Amino acid sequence: MKDSRLAWGISLLLFGVMFLLRQLGIFSPEIASVVFDFKNFPLVIGVIFLIWHKNKSIGMVLIVVGLLLRLQEIIHWTKNLSEFVWPLLLITAGIILLFGVRKGK
Repeated sequence: MKDSRLAWGISLLLFGVMFLLRQLGIFSPEIASVVFDFKNFPLVIGVIFLIWHKNKSIGMVLIVVGLLLRLQEIIHWTKNLSEFVWPLLLITAGIILLFGVRKGK
């Protein structure tokens, strides 16, 4: 019970401070749109629960929910990342061969 109150208290305190900073105009509109995107809330609360709550399953469920909300962006990011895999592998193989030849002499 005490763990749950601590995790929820930290979550509410964090979001309250962030909301106050937004109301005071501390955040630029670009940063505020990222910080206050509802898709980020389960991720942040999930991390807080993983750190502060004894039962880690609540944090894991919240992180999975947050990741599912971000699934479209994750797929787009990994698709763009996959375009660089082969060039990076070729560069890595070349570096290994070059440094491997020097060590062998």
